[in-house]
Amino acid sequence: MGAVAAVAAPWRGVSRTVWILVVARAVNRIGAFTLPFLGVVLTVEFEASLSQTGLILAVFGAATIPSRLLGGQLADRLGRRRTIVLGLTGCAIAQLWIAASHSLWSAVVATVLLGLAFEIYEPPSQAMIADVTEPANRPAAYGLYSAALAAAGVLAGLLAAAISHWDLRWLFVADAITCLSCAVLVALALPTDVRRPQSTGRAPGSVAVWRDGRLLLLLAGGTIFATIYMQLVIGVPLTLIEQGLPESGTGIILAVSAVT
Repeated sequence: MGAVAAVAAPWRGVSRTVWILVVARAVNRIGAFTLPFLGVVLTVEFEASLSQTGLILAVFGAATIPSRLLGGQLADRLGRRRTIVLGLTGCAIAQLWIAASHSLWSAVVATVLLGLAFEIYEPPSQAMIADVTEPANRPAAYGLYSAALAAAGVLAGLLAAAISHWDLRWLFVADAITCLSCAVLVALALPTDVRRPQSTGRAPGSVAVWRDGRLLLLLAGGTIFATIYMQLVIGVPLTLIEQGLPESGTGIILAVSAVT
């Protein structure tokens, strides 16, 4: 019992709000397997060439940059909970659009919309954890959040492998369902945001942040890592297709990746 108590001790200070976010994000993560399959769907279902697919995915990636910035702005203006629900709903609509598309151009428009909604969820969810967690407990709270994503990622990979045997478009339907399920859970279970007094001027440190050398170094390192990682996430599925291997192999790789 002593060992169990020692292991559980870091999470005793984690609030109910964080646990709700963890569960909601895990539900969403179970269906979050469409990004690796996006290039495959564009190539197989919509007959895009590899160069066209690469360009479309590049536009998608570019759209996620203002998406995350927009998520931060909306979190301050509309509130954390509303912004999370808005982002998840936008992702669901875009993915259902992709699944229902009958032409490449329709799929491209939906893909851009997906990119614009894709990262809206993250800033308010991360900020909400910081809002309700004491500084000493934040490492445990964020660690729990990340662990839930990894655990759900295993199920996501296995589910993707199963669905891809049936129809690739249903992957996007399944992800849309988990997005909406997560949105409903957040809307019903998370507490209403506490409205803060509006600032009369620029927030302290909002400019100084961009003068912080350590933060900029972290930003550069994260950008390099994300660039390399996304090459694998998007490139491996297309490589499997080019080698004549089944699409379900991507799901198995995702499951193994989540374990490791």
